[in-house]
Amino acid sequence: MKDVTCSDEVCITCADQLLEVVVVAVSADGSTATVTCDGTEGEVSIDFVDGVVTGDHLLSHGGVALQRGPLETSR
Repeated sequence: MKDVTCSDEVCITCADQLLEVVVVAVSADGSTATVTCDGTEGEVSIDFVDGVVTGDHLLSHGGVALQRGPLETSR
């Protein structure tokens, strides 16, 4: 599989933003994580990122974590 990294803040396809989230909990089956972004809690799929643990910074788009963050160092 080709290594692809996110390099922009807005998706050219759907205009959704790439968000930096912080993991606060990982589900028992390891498929989702409870995250916070700017003080708002949510849930993202973590199927594409291996070894996610509490405290990790991830880059998320459309409810799916795509890679580790933070955003500033991923460009």
